[in-house]
Amino acid sequence: MVGLFVVMAGLLFALGLFMIGDRRSLFARDFEIYTEFSRLGGIQKGAIVRVAGADAGEVEEIRVPRNPSEKFRVKLRVLEDLRGLVRTDSVASIQTDGLVGNKFIQVEAGTDAAPQAPDGATIPGSELYDFADLLAQGSTTLREVAEMVLEVRGALNKALASISETTSQANRILDELDADFKVILRKGNVLVTDVGAIVKGIREGRGTAGKLVNDPELYDRANALIADARGVMAKVDEAAEQAKQFTTELRSNKGPVQGAIADLRQTLAGAKEAMADLSENTEALKRNVFFRGFFARRGYYDLDDIPVEEYRAGALEADERRVVRVWLNAGVLFTTTADGREELTDAGKARLESAMSDFLRQPTDSPVVVEGYAQAPTYDQRYITSRHRAQLVRDYLVNRTRIDGARMGVMAMGSEAPGSPAGATWDGIAIALFLRLEDGGRPQP
Repeated sequence: MVGLFVVMAGLLFALGLFMIGDRRSLFARDFEIYTEFSRLGGIQKGAIVRVAGADAGEVEEIRVPRNPSEKFRVKLRVLEDLRGLVRTDSVASIQTDGLVGNKFIQVEAGTDAAPQAPDGATIPGSELYDFADLLAQGSTTLREVAEMVLEVRGALNKALASISETTSQANRILDELDADFKVILRKGNVLVTDVGAIVKGIREGRGTAGKLVNDPELYDRANALIADARGVMAKVDEAAEQAKQFTTELRSNKGPVQGAIADLRQTLAGAKEAMADLSENTEALKRNVFFRGFFARRGYYDLDDIPVEEYRAGALEADERRVVRVWLNAGVLFTTTADGREELTDAGKARLESAMSDFLRQPTDSPVVVEGYAQAPTYDQRYITSRHRAQLVRDYLVNRTRIDGARMGVMAMGSEAPGSPAGATWDGIAIALFLRLEDGGRPQP
C-alpha cells in the first residue's frame, strides 16, 4: 500500500508539472525579443504576452533604466509558432483585460513587406495612455475653452462699446449738420426775399439798384454766394452718405460684429459638446458592471429609470438601506401667484430648512429624494403638479444648504401616499432620506 501510494503520488506530481509546464509553454519552442517603454503601467515579470490577440508567451525580464532619460527594457518570450506574425515593424503596447483587469503586452502583427524579427531584436513600444491622462487633458481643454470664452467676451464687449461710441459720435455729427442746415435754409430764405425785392426794384427802376443793374460786380458776388451754398450742400450730402454706409454695415450679416458673435457661438457649442461627452462617459461608468455596486453604495440612482411603482415597493431601500421621511403639507409650503403658478412661502422655506437640519448631520453617502404629492382630478394634472412641487423644493434646498446636487433627486408620486399622516393620500411633499443599516438593523449615526 505504501509503495502504491508513493507511485501514485509520483505520477500526480509528474502530471502536475506537465500541466503547469504546458500552460506556461515551458515545453514549446520559443524565441526572445525586446521592447522599450517609458512607463510600465503595472506590467510585471511573468505578465502575459499576446501576438495579434493570441496568447504567445510571457514577460521574462524587466531591466530598470539607469537614468530618467532612458526607458524600461522588457524581454519577451514568444512561441516559435507565431514568429511569422512578429515583424520588424510590429509595435508592442501595454493593455488591460477589460476595464480593471490585469495588464498584458499586446504585440501587433507586422506587414508582409517587413522581414521577420530575429532572435534578440528590439521592436518599438507604444507609450501607455491611461485614464488619468485623459481626465487631465479634458480638464486642460475645459480651462482653455473657459479662457477663450472670457477673451471672446472681452473682445465683444470692447467691440460693442466702440460701436456704441461711434454711433453716438455719428448722432452728434448729424445733430450739428442739422443745425447748420437749418441756418443755411434760414439764410437762403432771407437771401431769396432780398433778391426778390432787388429784382422788383430794378424792374421798377427805383433807387440805386436800378442804376447798378448793369454792374458786373454784383453778378460775380451772386455767383460766388451760390457756389458757397452748393459746397455746403455737397458736404451735407457726403456726411449723410457716410452715416448711411455705417448703418448698413451695422445691419449686415458679414460685418466684424457678426463674425465675433459667430466665433463665440462656435466656442460655446464646442464646450457644450465636450461637457455632453463627459456626462455620457460618467453615466456609462455608473452602469458598468465593475462600478455599478460602488455608485449604488454611494447612493447614486437614476430616478428617471425607476417607475413610481418600483420606487414605492422599495427599489432604493434593498437590504442595506432604510428610509426616513419628513411629511410637509402644501398649505404651509406653497402659495399660488396671480398667473396660477405655485411658489414657496417664507414660512415654507423656514420649515424646509428646519427639516433638513437633521438630515445634514447624516453620512454624505445617504441619498435624499424629494417626493411630490398633489390632489387633482386627472392623472396628468397630479403628475405635473407633484413634479413641479418636488423640483421647486429640491432646487431651493440645493441652493440654500449647498448639498451635493447629485445626492438629491425628485420623484412625482401623484396622490397616493401609504403611511402618510393623512392615511393613504397626501397633498404636499415628503423628504425621504435613505440611511445605510448597521449590524442590528439600526441606521448608521
